[in-house]
Amino acid sequence: MMARHRWKILVFVVIFMTSAGWSTGKARADLSIEDEKRLGEKFLQAVLQQLKLIEDPEVVGYVNRVGQAIVDKLEVHNFPYHFYVVDSSALNAFAAPAGHVFMNRGLIEIMEDEGELAAILAHEIAHVQSRHIAQRMARAQKLNVAALGGLLAGIFLGGEAGAAIIAGSQAGATSAMLNYSRQDEEESDRKGLRYLEAAGYHGEDFVIIMRKMGQDSWKSGGHIPTYLSTHPGVPERVAYLATTVETRPKSSQGTKKGSENFDAFILMQTKLYGGYEMPAEAATKFREWHERTETKAMAYYGMGLLQRRQRMMAESVDSFRKAINLRPDLVPILVELGETYFQMGDFDKASSVVSSALILEPDQAMALYVLGRTQLEQGKVAEASTNLAKAARVNDRLPSIHYYLGLAYGKLNQLAEAHYQFGIHYRREGSLKNAQFHFMEALRHADSPNRKEAIEKELQQVKGEIKEEQRENSKRR
Repeated sequence: MMARHRWKILVFVVIFMTSAGWSTGKARADLSIEDEKRLGEKFLQAVLQQLKLIEDPEVVGYVNRVGQAIVDKLEVHNFPYHFYVVDSSALNAFAAPAGHVFMNRGLIEIMEDEGELAAILAHEIAHVQSRHIAQRMARAQKLNVAALGGLLAGIFLGGEAGAAIIAGSQAGATSAMLNYSRQDEEESDRKGLRYLEAAGYHGEDFVIIMRKMGQDSWKSGGHIPTYLSTHPGVPERVAYLATTVETRPKSSQGTKKGSENFDAFILMQTKLYGGYEMPAEAATKFREWHERTETKAMAYYGMGLLQRRQRMMAESVDSFRKAINLRPDLVPILVELGETYFQMGDFDKASSVVSSALILEPDQAMALYVLGRTQLEQGKVAEASTNLAKAARVNDRLPSIHYYLGLAYGKLNQLAEAHYQFGIHYRREGSLKNAQFHFMEALRHADSPNRKEAIEKELQQVKGEIKEEQRENSKRR
């Protein structure tokens, strides 16, 4: 399934490169910054349509915070950086054009702390900063469309599948372009190490996670992680990094910051196991954690998430309560208990639990989100709209937040705002026709000139996206 999805992305990117006027028969020195930005936008549109991304705000928000902390230490960068987590158990991470960095949950699941996550993110950021992606894309334009398709398929698929595609395409003679070169990797290691330490982490974290990636245990049965093939030379790089870290002056090294942020990291990692990993493997992990004092609460928390996913609601409530008894200070566990009561239809208990979470952390977005949805069900529409709006201000990417805001404003007869929120929701869902309808309705009901101007801007952007989608569909035919 993943391979088929990535083929669709491949076709999309190739069509865009040719339709945008980029020659695939003539070599260019490089892609300009603007070219790379446009390619990045198109690539992201394809990814959002084809790959299964994790949208859990606790997971995505955490990874984004770590990534942005590294970006903040860059002296200059050409693109705004965005970080995504792909719902795949494969051990991989990659940087797409124009600062879009993707990491599979499988890679995060083998990490021990935040420093290892920061190390991989720093390495991928270094690829973007060095413009390795742009250089590879520019070199690929020397090939014809068929060869470019094979080359890009290999890049995005990686591993044996990518190699097979390369061998069967006209790109076989230029397979050196498939992945990052050793020189690219060494440059990104050097820069990544510098970025990592500037953000306050210890260089040892880089060595640890790279050593894990190179362990022979990952190669059993021939299942070599994609990361090892798309980022070559891991054993040699581990040795180089270890020597570099050991010989660097103490003053230039960061700290074991990842260990200091252990609670935040393991809460996020528990969400991945409990919410997305295969049930048998997740249960095995939680049994291991249950035997260790420092992770016992997380074992109960993870089992609660897993049991809720399996619709074992009473068992889920019991597991969350055991986790809370051990760690009453961890607000996310309270919020998940409240969400469980909400899904069970016990709105009074849901409201009580998330209200207690908000006493501990008044701006906790998920708690506000659960409370607002609960109040909608209870008929407390004014309170619901207030809490949902506050949740959106804290975290605008909460799942379906704009849909529920639309419902709340509709019940309050604030039709301009209701339709506007529905327009935002459907645009993010990729339902552009529905988005256009709701923005037009919002414009019709709006009475403020400033509000009309904002709605008109959204409407014109959606109309442009619809026209562009129609042009691309006609070119494919």
